[in-house]
Amino acid sequence: MKERIDLALLKILAGRAEPGAFGLSVLPAEDGAFCLSLTKAMVGGAMGGVVWTPERFLTVDMEIDMDRMPVMYIDFVERGGDKGDGAEQAAGAERILSIRYFMIPTRRVKMTVQLSELDSHRFFLPTYPGTLKGHVEGEPTHIDRIDEIRIRLRKNDSCWDFRLYGLEVSDSLPDMAITGEPLVDEMGQRKGYEWPGKMHSVDEMTAYLRSELAAARAEAEVAAGAPVATGGYPADWSRYGGWKKLRFDATGFFRTHHDGARWWLVDPEGYAFYSNGVCYGSRMGVHGFVDGMEAMFDWLPPKEDQTWKDCWTEASEIPEFAKRNGAASGKGRMMFNFPRANMIRAFGPEGWWDAWVTINAARMRRWGINTVGVGVNNYVDERVMDFLAKAKIPFVVTLKNFPLTQPCIYRDFPDVFSPEYATGAERFAREQLAPFAGNPLLIGYFITNEPEWLFQESVNPAERVLAHEGSLHSKTALIAFLRARYRNDVGALNDAWGIHLGDFADLHKPLANADRLTAKSRADLEAFRDILIAKYSSVPSEALKSVDPDHLNLGMRYNKLTPNEFAGNAAFDICSFNCYRPDPLPKFDIVAKLDRRPGLVGEWHVAGYEMRNLAAGLVYSPTQAERTKACLYFMERAMAHKASVGAHYFEWNDQPVLGRFDGECMQHGLISLCNVPYPELSSALERLAPSMYEIVSGAIPPTAEEGLTTGNYS
Repeated sequence: MKERIDLALLKILAGRAEPGAFGLSVLPAEDGAFCLSLTKAMVGGAMGGVVWTPERFLTVDMEIDMDRMPVMYIDFVERGGDKGDGAEQAAGAERILSIRYFMIPTRRVKMTVQLSELDSHRFFLPTYPGTLKGHVEGEPTHIDRIDEIRIRLRKNDSCWDFRLYGLEVSDSLPDMAITGEPLVDEMGQRKGYEWPGKMHSVDEMTAYLRSELAAARAEAEVAAGAPVATGGYPADWSRYGGWKKLRFDATGFFRTHHDGARWWLVDPEGYAFYSNGVCYGSRMGVHGFVDGMEAMFDWLPPKEDQTWKDCWTEASEIPEFAKRNGAASGKGRMMFNFPRANMIRAFGPEGWWDAWVTINAARMRRWGINTVGVGVNNYVDERVMDFLAKAKIPFVVTLKNFPLTQPCIYRDFPDVFSPEYATGAERFAREQLAPFAGNPLLIGYFITNEPEWLFQESVNPAERVLAHEGSLHSKTALIAFLRARYRNDVGALNDAWGIHLGDFADLHKPLANADRLTAKSRADLEAFRDILIAKYSSVPSEALKSVDPDHLNLGMRYNKLTPNEFAGNAAFDICSFNCYRPDPLPKFDIVAKLDRRPGLVGEWHVAGYEMRNLAAGLVYSPTQAERTKACLYFMERAMAHKASVGAHYFEWNDQPVLGRFDGECMQHGLISLCNVPYPELSSALERLAPSMYEIVSGAIPPTAEEGLTTGNYS
């Protein structure tokens, strides 16, 4: 069953609306945004006069006229008052949970969300045709608590027109397929726009790629004939990419070392090492969704044609998709890899992979990249070990299948006091590290990638323990913590928290929003948060170290760095975090102040702002010249910081025009979809490489030229 909502019920909060035969035409306000509102008060207390339950889907049928990827929000607004959750809001105060999706512009598409997502059980939402990356932002709520729904466009998105064809609530996911004229050409490039380096024919691209292979082979022959074969690295670099001018004790593996002035990595031969990395460096292109969007492409080969077998996959074969959505939901959802297809066009189905490794391993060394960053084991068909054996570049891995529990506390935060967590951690360590045992090229491992629980910073896992309806080992541990903290005096707890318990055991019953009761309840739960995070970090870390004592534990690779996560860092060798900002120094300053170990940026980037893709990057510059200055500014300041042992650029490849497994579609790579470098940046990296260790050691100061940037910094 599906129920349509009368568009006349919508109130215009921002912008200007004009009814049309198709529905509603909305023109944005001066800031480029618009906002439409639907409230309970409109139809007898039921929004839109339809039935709202968690299992149903809300769908916005739309077309957005703009040349970039629009960012659409559906805000679920809950107003003040006691709604039975143990905490009371001030009258008139709003709590908002937002569903955010990046959309394909200039085509009729649907944005849909299952209302069960309002419990905020995950951050990353499913990707659908025409609907790119999606996020949940906000604290858990329920559709029964919602007083208003707002549909809006992000400010400054430069929308020219928004067409709303319909708004409906249904029992099942609607048909999401999109039609219309293609947006992507036969080489995977965006149609309708020009930029330096764009390929205008398959013949032009093929000739270029063959010339790149010839140059890389010639370079390899020169390097092999040199007195000390460094394979394209500067002459004073070791074969691992370390600095031969500074040496410490060698252990045969990478390790950390503080020389009294700053932190270093040390390569297996004992040379000082700074990890100048690039994420997904072993990956030839990125698979992008075509499922339900086949009409958007000028060319897609038959799936049964063996010439292109290395280009096709389905979403269930992408580990990160399976982790977020479940492998079953990706069955039959097809994805295609245009960069691989372009290499096959140039070198054939048997020669493309070897040609790609030869071309790009030579580039990495020439550009001073001495680490293949996160993601080297993320596609099942990447031939990772073959790549590493051929390229001989140090690397890091992100371990998969992080041990979870049934149930978890919040999103992917496990019940860390559960025996299931300890048993799962032991199995996880054995299975994940076995392929890399004894490999001197492996610097270390990230235990997991961007845990989803941390994306909602306002949610304290300790509060979620008390709110949980199930039986948790962590709840038993929390109650024991409170008993000890209040000397087994439940009256003292009642006075401190403003509650009425007969016994500490009453806390086994769900109590939501306990951290909002009083200042003391907040302080108590923040203290137990640290205990939870320390356990969360130590259990898998101890299991991993028992299986592999040789390689470095690089931590949880948090999506951002705040002072709140250091409770678990004692279990790690290195504090890793992502840093999408123009300047990494403030984050490394936090590491230097709060930690007794070095820091490593797991992801950073600066993109350009041409129209190559629907999105630029999380941080971007108006031109490639400004991008180059901004990249050098970030890199050199990271290198110069005494707590820094590395920074890994995200990522090697530009992403697909219509989105990868989660809808990301940024033009932030070091090479394009046709395997063409960005010349300003690649030339600058090549010039930087010979002086990198002089900057790290402090002999040369970092550049002071910043470069223009903007973005959603984190």
